Amino acid sequence: MAWPLLLLVAVPIVAGLGSLLAGRRRTVEVLQCVSAVTMLASAVLVADRVIAGGSAAVEGFLHTDALSAWFDLILGVVGGTGTLYAVGYMGESMDRGHLPLKRYRQFFCLFDLYLAAMLLAVNLENIAIMWIAIEGSTLSAALLIGFDRSKEALEAGWKYIILSSVGIALALFGTILVYYSSEHVLGVSSEALRWSELYRVAGELDPAAIKLAFVFALIGYGTKAGIAPMHTWLPDAHAEAPTPVSAMLSANMLSLAVYAILRFKAVTDKTVGPEFSGSLIIVLALLSLAVSSAFFLVQRDYKRLFAYSSIEHIGIALLGFGIGGLGVFAGAWHLMNHALAKSTAFYGAGLVFLRHNHKSLERVTGLLDQMPLAGTAILVAGIALSGLPPFGLFSSEVLIAAGAYTAKPDVAYAFLALLAFAFATLLYQVLRMALGTPGEAGTAPGRQCRIFTGAAVGINLVVLSAIGLQVPPRLEPLLASIVTLFGAGIEVPR
Repeated sequence: MAWPLLLLVAVPIVAGLGSLLAGRRRTVEVLQCVSAVTMLASAVLVADRVIAGGSAAVEGFLHTDALSAWFDLILGVVGGTGTLYAVGYMGESMDRGHLPLKRYRQFFCLFDLYLAAMLLAVNLENIAIMWIAIEGSTLSAALLIGFDRSKEALEAGWKYIILSSVGIALALFGTILVYYSSEHVLGVSSEALRWSELYRVAGELDPAAIKLAFVFALIGYGTKAGIAPMHTWLPDAHAEAPTPVSAMLSANMLSLAVYAILRFKAVTDKTVGPEFSGSLIIVLALLSLAVSSAFFLVQRDYKRLFAYSSIEHIGIALLGFGIGGLGVFAGAWHLMNHALAKSTAFYGAGLVFLRHNHKSLERVTGLLDQMPLAGTAILVAGIALSGLPPFGLFSSEVLIAAGAYTAKPDVAYAFLALLAFAFATLLYQVLRMALGTPGEAGTAPGRQCRIFTGAAVGINLVVLSAIGLQVPPRLEPLLASIVTLFGAGIEVPR
């Protein structure tokens, strides 16, 4: 039995239910710290086991291949730091008298179940149960978005659940169509719903049904990924949710939706070739870049600014997958670096909100002097998200541009033009926040908040800097296996 895989999924569930039943705040904090450390360690151990043996499994329940292990790293590492950050952030709200113990316990129960549902979804081989797990993450996320119970938060939560429910229903139609096609080949059994079996018999599946299934899956899961034009829930949800939830939405939820799209894409490519899925993905990816770039300059809310940045970067990653070849490597690498950078940006934004109790960009300046931790988090993350070296997002964007130029020069030109505009507008806003003369004094967070949030920011920045411009040698086999899933293998760039 792959016990790290079982721990990765089970511990957040245990921590969440334990937090709900806990009678003391200290018990909740201990459970959350144990859960955070376990997620961080288990994600690394699962990836290591997959690299060594090709897969990891809990017989009859969970199965992890290279693609699952890559998303385990994203969800586990960012989920771990996000949990530490949430202990500090929500604890500060409790210290200020804004949050009773009962609501504190409820928050962590929902937060942990949200993480567990996402981790479960990427480690299930059954296409239908994966859909159920993603729907579970949708429900818990909706409750977390509206957690503050303000008019704006409740409106954002309803908007999210309505649009996501429509999307998940369309994804269900895609799942049914895949099963309709596969049961003619594999028979009426659970085998017709297993990813490994679908890949094996993909050449025998009905091309028309698979094409239609991919369209439904792309639109359905694309809604959850925040791809334009299905992105309208995303800025509101990120702006109104508690900041630890905003970070998990951007870094983990959007990545999970991309994972689901990639699973369908792999089957579609083996059935009808990569041109069909690639063309659809490229169009939506470029549209996402165009929409997000246009909104950067007019933003007056720093959390909404980072929300639109999420739309941009999910579009960039999908563009890589749509191009194929080298773009697949770059897309996977981009998702990892984006998750680390974007969660770091939201961690900094949350500290700013705790101090000033507003989200106005115009009133936030001089963060490096006034709030060194928040200022460093926002500045470093902003530089990374703008695509500047020495961060991995620079490498992946260069590789996507190179892959696009080789395959589709017109796409490369459009990509570079949109990228240049997004770079200038996002960096302008970030530099305004980090530099200059500090404004209003605000209320500084307490010591415990600084310890936990500082640990979260520190871990993210260390990992983001460490992977920088070079793929760690230990991760190369994992990325090579992901590339192979979508076509011929390539040498992983160094």
